[in-house]
Amino acid sequence: MHEFAFLSNLYKYNHKNLHFSSFKKINYHKPLYSLDIKEKMASFSFGKSCTMVYYVALMAILVNGANAKCAFEAMFVFGDSNSDTGGFFAAFPSQPPPFGMTYFNKPTGRASDGRIFVDFLAQAIGLPFISPYLQSIGSDFRHGANFATAGSTVLQPQTSLFVNGVSPFYLQVQVNQMRQFKARVEEYSQYQGQTNLPQLDVFGKALYTIYIGQNDITGYAGSGGPGGIKQVQSQLVSQTISAIKELYSMGARSFVVLNIGPVGCYPAFIVQFPHQSSDFDASGCLASYNNAVNEYNYALKSSVEQVRQELKDANFMYVDTYSVILELFQKPSEHGLQHGTTACCGYGGGPYNFNQQVYCGATKEVDGQTVTAGPCSDPQNYTSWDGVHLTEAASKALAYGILGGSNLNKYCDIQPIAREPLDLPKPMLEIDSITCPNSVKLELELRFDSSTREPLVSFAVLVKLIESLMSPISEAKCDIRAIFNFGDSNSDTGGFWSAFPAANPPNGMTYFKKPAGRASDGRLVIDFLAQGLGLPFLSPYLQSIGSDYRHGANFATLASTVRVPQTSLFVTGVSPFSLSIQLNQMKHFKAQVVQFHSNSGINNLPSPDVFGKSLYTFYIGQNDFTGNLPYIGINGVKQYLPEVVARISNTIKEIYALGGRTFFVMNLAPIGCYPAFLVELNHADSDIDKFGCMISYNNAVVEYNTLLKEALRKTRGEIVGANVIYVDTHSVLLDLFQHPTSHGLKYGTKACCGMGGGAYNFSPKVFCGNTKPVNGQNMTAGACTDPYNYVSWDGIHATEAANRVVARAILNGTLFDPPFELHRLCDVQPIG
Repeated sequence: MHEFAFLSNLYKYNHKNLHFSSFKKINYHKPLYSLDIKEKMASFSFGKSCTMVYYVALMAILVNGANAKCAFEAMFVFGDSNSDTGGFFAAFPSQPPPFGMTYFNKPTGRASDGRIFVDFLAQAIGLPFISPYLQSIGSDFRHGANFATAGSTVLQPQTSLFVNGVSPFYLQVQVNQMRQFKARVEEYSQYQGQTNLPQLDVFGKALYTIYIGQNDITGYAGSGGPGGIKQVQSQLVSQTISAIKELYSMGARSFVVLNIGPVGCYPAFIVQFPHQSSDFDASGCLASYNNAVNEYNYALKSSVEQVRQELKDANFMYVDTYSVILELFQKPSEHGLQHGTTACCGYGGGPYNFNQQVYCGATKEVDGQTVTAGPCSDPQNYTSWDGVHLTEAASKALAYGILGGSNLNKYCDIQPIAREPLDLPKPMLEIDSITCPNSVKLELELRFDSSTREPLVSFAVLVKLIESLMSPISEAKCDIRAIFNFGDSNSDTGGFWSAFPAANPPNGMTYFKKPAGRASDGRLVIDFLAQGLGLPFLSPYLQSIGSDYRHGANFATLASTVRVPQTSLFVTGVSPFSLSIQLNQMKHFKAQVVQFHSNSGINNLPSPDVFGKSLYTFYIGQNDFTGNLPYIGINGVKQYLPEVVARISNTIKEIYALGGRTFFVMNLAPIGCYPAFLVELNHADSDIDKFGCMISYNNAVVEYNTLLKEALRKTRGEIVGANVIYVDTHSVLLDLFQHPTSHGLKYGTKACCGMGGGAYNFSPKVFCGNTKPVNGQNMTAGACTDPYNYVSWDGIHATEAANRVVARAILNGTLFDPPFELHRLCDVQPIG
C-alpha cells in the first residue's frame, strides 16, 4: 500500500433500500433564533459598554446557520476518511490537488473531489460544515466537532502510520478527544464566557454519527482474504458498541450508526485483494468479500438492536449504507452516473484505472517513465473518486437515499442539498471606530466563506482579540515578534495531549495547578524563554480550542523524534509527529496565515511578515538517542546519529526558505544522569561517576553534541543572513545534576514524582501520576511536596525549578555558539 496516499483502505456511502431503526421522540428545546445571511453590509456603533456589546452583537451576526428548525443543535462525528472533513490533514499536512476540485476548488482534507456524506447531512439539518477537532485554525465548534480522521480504525493500530498508512487516531482516541472537548466546553463556559464552543446543554441535543470499521475490514481482508474479516468481526462490533456507551455516558442520546459498504466493488480493493476469477459477480464485484462484509453488518445491526434495549432513553438509527453503495456500483445509471467500478482519479486506465504505485494526485516513476495519477474531467459521472473513496456525486446520492428513507424529518425541517458550488455574497460587518474605556480603537471587517457559508473569522478569535486589547500589554521592546518551536516533551506545551488526551495530575501542580499538557510540575524552558522575550506562552499547533497564534506556534509533541518512526505509538510510545511532520505543519501554518490574512484581515494568526522576525527553536533528538539504547546499545545508536543531525540541518534550511532567519538549536542533555535511564539502561557499577551519572552514556551524548555543533557550523555557512545558534543546554543541566545546591536545589538524580523511593524514586512499572497493581497491590507514583528542590520531575523530564535555571542561562547569553547578543534584539524581561 502507498504510504500517505493510500492511508490504508477506507470509505463508503449509500443510497437506497435503507433500514432505519425508529427514532423515539425527545423533547428538545428549539434554537432561540437563526440568521439568514443575505445582507451585504451592516454597520454598528456603540457606546461606552463596548465589551458586552461586542459579545452580544458579534454573536448575533456570527450565527450563520440555515433557517431550518431542527431538534439537533450540533453534530459530533466519529469515523475514518468516509467522514473526515480535514482532521487528518490538519495533523499530517500532505493532501495534493486534484482533491477538492469539484466544490471547494482546492484540497480541504476530504478524500473526495468535493463534499462527502457528512457535509450533506449537516447541510440538510441546517448546520454548517462540521469543523475537524484537530484543525486549530479557523474552526467553529458551536455546532459540533468532527473527530474522524482518514485511515482510522476501530481497533488499536499496532504499526506506524508511515509503514502501512493506519491513522493513530483510532476510535477510542476519538472518544477520548470528545471527552476532552466536553471538558473544555465546561471549563470555558465557567471561566471565560462566550467562545467558539457550543452551549453546555448541547451534548444531549446533538446527533452523533459513527461511520468506521472499513479500514479494519480491508486491512485484514488484504492479508487474510474474506476469512480475515471474520477473524475480527466480534472485536469490531464490541468495541464500536463500547464507544457508543461511553458517548452515552457523556450525555449523547441520538446516534446514527452507518454500516460498512461493499468493499468488493471498490476499484482499489478489486485490484489488490487476493481473488479468483470465479469470485466476480455479474456486476464485476468480488462476491466473497461483499458476503463477509454483510456478515459483519448483520452482527453490527444485532448489537445496535441490543444496546437500544439497554439504553432505553436513547435513539439509535442503524443505516444500511451497504445497500445504497452496492446499487451505485451495480447500477450507476439509475442514479445519474455512468461509471461504477472505474476510478475517476487514478493511473492505468482499463476497467479500474487504479495502480497502487501511483495514487491519485501523485507523480512517480513507473517502468522508467514519470507518470501522474490525474483526475477525469467529469467526476460527476463516477461512483469512485480515487479507487477507495466516493465522488461528491456518489456521496450526494448516498445522502439523498439516507435522508429520503429516514425519519429525521420528525426532528428537522430537512433542507435541500445544494447541487452546485455556492456563490453567496460576502457580507461585511464594519464597526465604526468603537472607543472603549482604555481608549483602544478597533475597526473590524467580517467576511464569510462563499463555499462553507461560515465566517472566515470565528467568534472565539474576535473574543480573543477583544480580551487581549483589554489586557495590559508588556512594555518590553523586542525585535523578535514570535517564536516557532519544534521538539519533543522537553518543549511540548500541550500538543500531544490535545491529540491524545491522557494527562494526569500531578503534572502541572506547581504553576498551573492542573495538568497543562506539559511533562513537568510547571513551566518549561520554552515558557520561560517566551516570558523573557515579552511574549505569551506558545499555543500548541494541535490545540484547536483557546489557541492564539499571533506570537507564534508550538509544533513540539511529547515523544517526538527527528527520524520518521517505524513503530506504533501504542507499542513503543513514539509520537507520530516527527520533525518532518512538524515542518509540514509549519508550512501549512504559514500558508493559512497568508490565506486568512488576504481574505479576512483579522484572526488569531500573525501578520504574514512575522516569519522573518521570529525566533525558531529546536529542542529535539533525545528520543532518537534513548529510544533504541536498550536494544542496540550505544554503538548501534551512533550509527544513525549523523542522519539525525543532517535532518535538523535540512529542516533549518527549509524554514530559512520560508523566511526564518534566527534559529536556536538546543543540544542534548546528559541522559546518563536522569533517574529513569539510570534504572533502565544497562551499565556496570564502574560506569557510575562520583556524581552518580553513567559515564559512557554521557560521553556518547557529548559525541552527538559535537556532531550537531559541527553540522550547524556548516549550515551557517550555507545560508546567508541567518543566525544559526548552537545552545549548550547540556552544560547547565549537567551542572544541575552534579551540583544542585549551587542552583538552590537539593536533589539531582532522584525523581520528585515516581514510585520506589531509594536513590532514584523511579519504577518503569508505574510512571508519574499512574496507579497500577504491583505484586498484588495497587501502587501510585505520586509527587513529592517540594518539587522546587528537585532537578528531575518524573525521572525523564526536568522540574519547573530546573527549567528556570536553564532558561536564565539562555537569556543571559552564556550558552550561545557563536556568541549572540540577544539583548540587542530585546529588552530581556526577568522571569519568575
